Amino acid sequence: MRTNFTGDHRIGACRCGDNHEAGFFADEGDGRPENAVERATNRALIAGLFPDPVQRRTLLKGVGAATLLAALSDLLPVSTLQAIAQERAQPEKRDIKVGFLPITCATPLIFGLERGTFAKNGLNVSLQKIPGIALIRDKMINGELDVSQQVMPVALATSAGVGGSTIPTKVLTILNQHGNSLVLAMKHKDNRDPKNWKGFRFAIPFEQSHQTLQLRYYLAEAGLDPDKDVTYRVVPPSEYVSNLRVDSIDGFFGGEPGGQRAVYEGAGFIHLISKDIWEGHPCCSVTATDAWIKQHPNTFMAVFRSVIEAGLYASDPKNRAGMAKVLAQPTYLNAPETVVEQVISGRFADGLGHVRNVPDRVNFDPFPHYSMAVWLLTQMRRWNMLKNDIDFKALAREVMLATDARKYMAELNVDVPPPGFRKEVIMGKEFDSDAPDQYINTLPRRG
Repeated sequence: MRTNFTGDHRIGACRCGDNHEAGFFADEGDGRPENAVERATNRALIAGLFPDPVQRRTLLKGVGAATLLAALSDLLPVSTLQAIAQERAQPEKRDIKVGFLPITCATPLIFGLERGTFAKNGLNVSLQKIPGIALIRDKMINGELDVSQQVMPVALATSAGVGGSTIPTKVLTILNQHGNSLVLAMKHKDNRDPKNWKGFRFAIPFEQSHQTLQLRYYLAEAGLDPDKDVTYRVVPPSEYVSNLRVDSIDGFFGGEPGGQRAVYEGAGFIHLISKDIWEGHPCCSVTATDAWIKQHPNTFMAVFRSVIEAGLYASDPKNRAGMAKVLAQPTYLNAPETVVEQVISGRFADGLGHVRNVPDRVNFDPFPHYSMAVWLLTQMRRWNMLKNDIDFKALAREVMLATDARKYMAELNVDVPPPGFRKEVIMGKEFDSDAPDQYINTLPRRG
């Protein structure tokens, strides 16, 4: 048997393909998936501290993983042990493929590469530009991508088995908040009341996306039936404006710079920005499947730290200067720099003759709050995307790696409250994520 920290091998994996050490960690935790990640972290920690496999197995067999970790923690702080382990336990897979969508939501991933954040954590990242959400999801699931950008709530949908097989998936971090617009064709500039939108055709990026769910909520609040009164077309973000221009749609709800480009080209106007519906809402996330995380725990930790650091960098307003020039390049968003600058700076033309100033039009706070997932899940159930009632809070805990994100943010001296089920405000109405069943029973819904 050999332990290889630089190749694509599991910790403790034998030449026979079996992992003889896995049983020593099987009883840790209470079975929750977040604890599965913690078990993988503990395995990586012990492997880093005791790189010799014979010595490591002898210790584990004699005292067990929990006792060994507890004894070590009595000698040194866990943070010190982790630092020691990290000096030895390198990513199992250094060369990784990370998928991104050509929208401003991808800013942390792009700057994680541009600023060398991934490289600092031992990773050689190849950013793969993917045009559509279904395609980037499928590439992640089938292993063509190691980690990928996904719109919320794709990870929730795959973990719940929406539309096919159940593929447990994790949200490592939120890539961005806001950064979306509800855009209408210029012919509708005098038709701003959604009550009058029966028969409208809207482009959306994906059926199970926060854009679709927010649009449905907005229409329902106006008294329309989102299933019967309007129609939806799934369109890649890069094709929003062209569809608007040729009059195949009346509007779209999607990520930037689509909305701002519609204004720039005179094809449409910004009816509202997504922040006007749900302040602080999640847009895209950094995701990986459970299977990939368990196979590559050290790589997972390196990615996790990288995207958190990159997200915090992008969140700081003083770092925004010059971002648009980088993002606008053909390799990334392939958009006019002035268009991207209006999104990043928050000072933008709305296509109706006004210039708005919204500094947090897009933000990049990486923390994955449970409440974000719970509201999205209630809307998926409301519109029968989820066919059966589920434990909304339990699925949010499984998918959103809030505990781990808080730990890594603390390493960067960022204080985040303990994960919990906070309140959200959507269109002026308070949503208590700690009581989702009571909330959904108050809503008109399908199924």
